[in-house]
Amino acid sequence: MAEITITKKLSELQEMIDKVKRVFYSSTVNPDYATLATLDVELPILEDSFNYDSGAVSISSVKLTTGQKWAGYVTAGDSDISMQVASIAGSISDMFLNKKGTAFTATAASPTLGGLAFSGQGYSTETKKVTGSLLMASEDGTKLFGLPNVEMYANYVQPSGTPGYFNVQIQPKPDTDGADIVFIDAATPPTT
Repeated sequence: MAEITITKKLSELQEMIDKVKRVFYSSTVNPDYATLATLDVELPILEDSFNYDSGAVSISSVKLTTGQKWAGYVTAGDSDISMQVASIAGSISDMFLNKKGTAFTATAASPTLGGLAFSGQGYSTETKKVTGSLLMASEDGTKLFGLPNVEMYANYVQPSGTPGYFNVQIQPKPDTDGADIVFIDAATPPTT
């Protein structure tokens, strides 16, 4: 009896994205990852807060009264993608919130509290849609995956006893080729 041939062995399939270590944002939708040279910001993500679940499909069957299954159909699941961004720096607050009023800056005549003068900016907590793309790097740095076209919505959270953060919900959209996720492998740059 002939031995069954396995064309792809486990050793050839040992490619995984371990843990998401770094998350980058670009305001550019549908970037060309082959020539990507600039990202707007590396987002300060709370440890273990990045979650990506593309959504489980729902499978339904058409059954006859006899119990026979004649047909099946699927419905795509809803994605659950989220992260917690731990910064209220101006560029992060400006990204996720709408500015309101005029920024104020401390001057020599400003009142102080504890010897410090303060500057600031007001924001509305109404929902703001942020569009762009995300690029995530694995913990070991050898794998990347991109979400080329996303809509993000955030709310600010200040829990008792812990630092505040933006709780960000992410909705992926297909890029111009129809892809809503892109897996990218590390390689040594070619030499000429």
